Amino acid sequence: MATEIHVIVERLNDAPFNLKLTLASFDEKSPFELLEIVNLIMGTLSDAHRIDLRDETPERTINRMMDFLRQLNFKPATGADALQFQTALLQGDPRAIHPMLAWMLVRMPELKKRAYLARFLTPVEMPEHMFADEEVAELAGHLRELQEQFKAAHKAVEKAGSAIISPLEIKKAIVQMEEDREQLLAKIEALDNRLRSIDSFTDMLDAISTLRQEQDEGGRLVQRVAEQRAQLAHAAQSAKALQAAVRDANAQDLRGGGEALLRAIMGEVEAQRALFERELPANIDDARQRLAELEGALADGPVGEEALREARANLAGLQAKARQLELAQAAMGGDGGPGPGGASSADDGLAMFRQQAALISRKHEAVRMRLDASAAERDSLERELMAKMAALEEIAPQARSAALSTKNDDFKKYAANLRGKTAQYKKCKAALAELRAEYGLLHRTEQLLHVQARAVGAKLSAVESAHGIVGYTDVQAGLEKASEAKAAADESKGQTLEEIAVVVEEINAQIRAQKGKLAPQIKELRALRAQYQELEAEYIDKKSSYENTAVGLDAELSKLQEEVGAYEEDIAKEESRYHYLNSLSQILDVSASRARSEAAGSTRIGDAYAARMRAQEEQTKDLRAQQRLVKENHDRNAGQIHLYKDLHRLLKCKVDCQRRELEARDNHALLGAVSGANVFTMPDAANRYVDIDGVEHS
Repeated sequence: MATEIHVIVERLNDAPFNLKLTLASFDEKSPFELLEIVNLIMGTLSDAHRIDLRDETPERTINRMMDFLRQLNFKPATGADALQFQTALLQGDPRAIHPMLAWMLVRMPELKKRAYLARFLTPVEMPEHMFADEEVAELAGHLRELQEQFKAAHKAVEKAGSAIISPLEIKKAIVQMEEDREQLLAKIEALDNRLRSIDSFTDMLDAISTLRQEQDEGGRLVQRVAEQRAQLAHAAQSAKALQAAVRDANAQDLRGGGEALLRAIMGEVEAQRALFERELPANIDDARQRLAELEGALADGPVGEEALREARANLAGLQAKARQLELAQAAMGGDGGPGPGGASSADDGLAMFRQQAALISRKHEAVRMRLDASAAERDSLERELMAKMAALEEIAPQARSAALSTKNDDFKKYAANLRGKTAQYKKCKAALAELRAEYGLLHRTEQLLHVQARAVGAKLSAVESAHGIVGYTDVQAGLEKASEAKAAADESKGQTLEEIAVVVEEINAQIRAQKGKLAPQIKELRALRAQYQELEAEYIDKKSSYENTAVGLDAELSKLQEEVGAYEEDIAKEESRYHYLNSLSQILDVSASRARSEAAGSTRIGDAYAARMRAQEEQTKDLRAQQRLVKENHDRNAGQIHLYKDLHRLLKCKVDCQRRELEARDNHALLGAVSGANVFTMPDAANRYVDIDGVEHS
């Protein structure tokens, strides 16, 4: 199920959908959103389904989707009928929608083609009583004709589309042929230039040209002789056939005279007429019905498991019928047949022709094999000749000087070798012509035997009809074909097993070869594995030391941070307590001064206010002095704060740098004694601070 959802999400994220879904977002889809995705896919397959689901009723939507799924030949999961699947689809059940989505998304090109064909080839469903109307029946027949024309046109278009060669391939082929042409012209020119330097080149060229013409003329004469021999053999065969027909006519004339001959001819005419009027139309109808079934099967697309089971059941039934017919044939053979001179004699005559046809077929196959062998030998000789010419072109520059000093004996030897090869070529060509003539003769003989076999078959059918065993020959022929098919199947199975054995042996040989190749690499791998284990142990040791050091530093840093936090809290408490005590002291001073003034009893209000003003002025002066000191020391105090912050960042950066340096140097212990470069110094002014009263301390 997870694999199915993964495939659905992957296909929906690709073109032409591009939904940008994830597994989680797809799993969170509501039933209506799942139906929208189904409708989107159907709209991609056919424009007739580009409909907004909010614009139509759910019943209409489900009916439309179910009809389209039937056109696509979709079958629900095993155990679910159409009504249950329709209900689940209406409710947006993921258990019904997910398999359908996966099935459609995997087969998009095939389903698009099927939807296009279903638009034109779907039969129109009408009640049977409507076909009683002549106009409706005529329109239905016209529709079927148009559908047949559409099938033929569609197949022709597909065939033409598959047979079209792209312009780029044609252009490449033209360029390649032009290059080959230029190379051949260059080779011919170079060869001409090399050979013209040889003495008596013109005489040799004329002699070779004359020899070539004579060879061609000799080949034509041999071919003409072979054709005349074939014609003679064909004429002799025809004469023999005519003589046999004359002997048969004379024998019939002696047995019954002209009336018997006329009756025999009339019987043959009646048999042919029966064949023409009954069997041929039935065979044509069967062929048309079979063609319609095949076209329907092609239109239906790939066969499902249910159809395969039905076909296997039909095959089993046919095989049972064949066994029954075999038993019936054996029973008939045991009873002695229908009578003397009846079907058994005709069957014997047909068996004779079948034996002759089988013999001719074997001869035909032997001649074809000899012809193929001769053609293969000719191709090998041509390839050898081309190789020799290529070798000659390669060694021509080195042999140019030696060619001028070639002796007459070498040239005579070369000429004798050339004559021998020419004689061998003529012999092979004559043998090829004879094989072709024999092939033509055998082919014509086979045709004549087929004609005679059909005539004997017609006579045999008439005899079977007369004795009430119509179809006996067909049943026997079917049984023979079945036995031949079984023998061919057994032979193909044997060949397949042999091929599989050969393939297995080749695979084992390749495995052994690969093992031999991989042996030194495996040895190197073992050495490297030992080295890897040593390095891994060293790495683990260094990593553990690094982790221990890092843990110690982290613990120390945490401890220092805790101490700093505690000190900051103490400072805040002491500062708060200082302000509290200062305020309390001021309150007590005011109370004491008020008590003293009350004790004196002679202080005037003006004097009191004047004293308070003087006190306020003094306090103002003190505050201004304090403000001045604060302003003067503000930059230094702020700089001190920044320096502490920079110090903290610098220490943190140094720790990070040391960690990275430890990793870069393969975890060597770099944290040693701290050198003088690690000591941070600050100016002396940073070592002083000013309290709240403006007093500077070291």
